[in-house]
Amino acid sequence: MFQQAATGFVSLQTVRAGVQKVATEFCSRKAKIYRGVSETAAVPPFILGNFPRVELQFECVDAPPPQRALDPTPYEKLATLKQLLDNGTLTQAEFDREKSKILGTH
Repeated sequence: MFQQAATGFVSLQTVRAGVQKVATEFCSRKAKIYRGVSETAAVPPFILGNFPRVELQFECVDAPPPQRALDPTPYEKLATLKQLLDNGTLTQAEFDREKSKILGTH
């Protein structure tokens, strides 16, 4: 994808953002995500027809599957229970009952 400003009064960052936006929209229409491969940009000074321009090579790739939260370990569950006991949310009997469930000792 190639884009060039019409004048030298446009910043290179603005041109780059425009190219990336078009590439992102293109990939989203294909239900994929944009991933840049390489970029070539004009170098200043932007005078006498050397306007800001960007050539962006990209590919549309499959979106990674969403990460699911990991189940807490028994130790993390016990630590949470201990905090609840310490701040008075759980009674000692409730703590002992839940602890035995976690440890598998009914």
